[in-house]
Amino acid sequence: MKELIRGARALVEAKEKRSITQTEMAGRIGIGYRTYLEYERGTNAPLAMKALLNLLTLLDDQEVVRVVREWTQHKEVANEQHK
Repeated sequence: MKELIRGARALVEAKEKRSITQTEMAGRIGIGYRTYLEYERGTNAPLAMKALLNLLTLLDDQEVVRVVREWTQHKEVANEQHK
């Protein structure tokens, strides 16, 4: 799991063409710094994340993209409601 988290972080950094601190990444995904640090070190495996990744492997690429887009839209709506 730690390899997936590190790999995803590297992809985000490559996409944004800059380094992202662990604190910033934790904030972006809605968890505490220490929790993120434990995930990245592999000392705490997030069970919900494992379940989600296992579920996503049952979908084809287009379906995964759709799920991610829907989540992004949901997150944006939730952020607007909190303002």
